[in-house]
Amino acid sequence: MSARREDVGLERRQAPRLEPGELAEPVLLVGSRLVNIGPGGLMLEAPVPLAPDSSLQLHLLVGGERTHLDARVRGCVQRGTSRRTAWGVAVQFEGVDPVSRERLERALGIGPRTRGRA
Repeated sequence: MSARREDVGLERRQAPRLEPGELAEPVLLVGSRLVNIGPGGLMLEAPVPLAPDSSLQLHLLVGGERTHLDARVRGCVQRGTSRRTAWGVAVQFEGVDPVSRERLERALGIGPRTRGRA
């Protein structure tokens, strides 16, 4: 008997994460490569592993605006090929201020539209 499609790969996040090319506005992560991002966290690619539950301060450019976010590492998994080892680091945002929250929501396409956009 095979598993039903609904049972496979259940999403644990409250909201899906988007890849950089899917965003309404560009988001750049200073010092690492952004893999995906959502309203509650992101996944970055790092050259070294980061310990789960460690604290980070993330520096992002969200729609061209500097944004600093406190975050906590929730998981770290090895990614990549044998020639180049990288680590996928899942982080959860902590205590996001209202201005940063609005910027993130705008970039994710879930906040108010920016002036001049259709």
